[in-house]
Amino acid sequence: MLDVNKVRGGDGLAPISTQVDEILESVFETTRKATTAFFDAYNENPNPKVLATWLETRAWREIDYVFLLNEQIRRYGMRFKRNHITLLAKQSFQEAEHYEDVGRAVESLGGTVPTSVPDSSVPWSSWLWGCMDRHHLAGIAAWYVSETSASGSFEPTFIGAARQGHTEVVKIYKQIEIDEKFHTGLGRQILSTYAKTDEDREEILRAMIGMRDIAWKTFTPEVVAATMRAREGKTAAAV
Repeated sequence: MLDVNKVRGGDGLAPISTQVDEILESVFETTRKATTAFFDAYNENPNPKVLATWLETRAWREIDYVFLLNEQIRRYGMRFKRNHITLLAKQSFQEAEHYEDVGRAVESLGGTVPTSVPDSSVPWSSWLWGCMDRHHLAGIAAWYVSETSASGSFEPTFIGAARQGHTEVVKIYKQIEIDEKFHTGLGRQILSTYAKTDEDREEILRAMIGMRDIAWKTFTPEVVAATMRAREGKTAAAV
């Protein structure tokens, strides 16, 4: 988890900091448990295509962040200081690198890198973009929670993937873990700097609570199994 005491910025989140931290701690822990459950099930029957399906969702999140961050800059960038535009662009570049790296892992396991939003990611993506449409800080608040959620998946992934010798997956996730600390720190800094009114804070909390209730679900073994059953059904119907 991010050490928020080390994040510079304004005091815009101060009136809601307790609620914000509770949301972040909750989504981190829920995702950690979901990822542990996934790898417990995976290690009982280590089919690489199951892991590939699990990673496909992650790959889509990376490229959807690229789209969102660039649109965030285009729509709202002039509200921010120049250094924050630069940092958002830096995050966008790193997310593109993650899409490339996770995509390579997906393909190495026999999966297909998504080029459109997977069915399992529709609620997540719709919420993310819907938040950005509502308010200049809401999209950032939603991805701040989503990125914190992803952070909860790292340790179970390192352990679970290493158990089956998926060293490339572990290596990729180790790099993503480093970058995510910058991403979550940037999210906190921007929200703290630019939240000025009660309306801003209401929109931030709304976005964060909604994402808290969505972000962890695609990490579960149940969602992966449902995705694979649906895919097999479509293949059978096409024959």
